[in-house]
Amino acid sequence: MGKVLGIVNRKGGVGKTTTATTLSYLLSKEGCKVALIDFDGQRHTTKLCGVTAPEQLSVTIYDILKCIVMNEELPDKESYMIRTETGVDLIPANNKLDNFGKLMCDTDFAEYKLKEFVDTIKEQYDYILIDGMPKMGTAMINVMICCDSLIIPVQSATLAVEGMAEFLRAFHRIKSHANAETQQEKTKQCQRKQTDKKEICRTDTAYGRVDERDTFWGWTGEEVSLIPP
Repeated sequence: MGKVLGIVNRKGGVGKTTTATTLSYLLSKEGCKVALIDFDGQRHTTKLCGVTAPEQLSVTIYDILKCIVMNEELPDKESYMIRTETGVDLIPANNKLDNFGKLMCDTDFAEYKLKEFVDTIKEQYDYILIDGMPKMGTAMINVMICCDSLIIPVQSATLAVEGMAEFLRAFHRIKSHANAETQQEKTKQCQRKQTDKKEICRTDTAYGRVDERDTFWGWTGEEVSLIPP
């Protein structure tokens, strides 16, 4: 049964999408079977994986969760799963996911809907990665509950660290009440700098690294943090 990793932070622009896409690629490169769920209405992960027009997709993670809420049969896997060039199976998102909060209004056990879906595909993969929304709320709680571990990118800045403390307090409350098995896998420092046409993500290496000149979906990685042993 696959391990589910959530890449989350309540703050945007800290490297969640970079971490999710790069890590999924590297795990696939090591021979693992990997699924990547874009759970952010900004759909940056979907675009980085090569989907140029996410709004034209007929089935996304939002539509899947809507079926679960409405107690309808889930769509066929072929209708929503996108196999990328790197061998990662992408479950895409588009701006319909912005209506997730409205969808979950008056829904029983709303915080468990993502887990209900992930459980249907968990045995098919070694790893399932989820790129979460940059805000607290029902969506973030869904990710925390369904994940085995969390990876939390954070910038090395005073205000970012203060916000991180608040986030961790919320994480431990959710963990103690809903999913005692969830672990904080890694708090990753991420600092970006602009180059000519690329962005570089600099972090500590825990499990492996991307070579300095290795390029993935338009990103050039240096010392990209992976899952610790």
